[in-house]
Amino acid sequence: MDYLGGTYVSQVRAHNENEAMILWAKKLETDEIKGLTLDDKTIIIKNGFDDDEAVLLTGLENVWCFDIRTKGGFALINFIKTQQ
Repeated sequence: MDYLGGTYVSQVRAHNENEAMILWAKKLETDEIKGLTLDDKTIIIKNGFDDDEAVLLTGLENVWCFDIRTKGGFALINFIKTQQ
């Protein structure tokens, strides 16, 4: 995740892209991410990703991206399926 000038890396195990997005949001450690508050995390989880689909990046296999917006800014999240 790129957020407010910082890059943050984490890993989750999921069955599909939507589950990966949800598990990733639940795993966020707000104290490790500059500018991200517990309220931001709560809103991200509460809103879920029903209206947001991960976008498969053109020309790549098993690489998607999505974005989130918080009161503090915009985050771009890339994720990669590493095991089939």
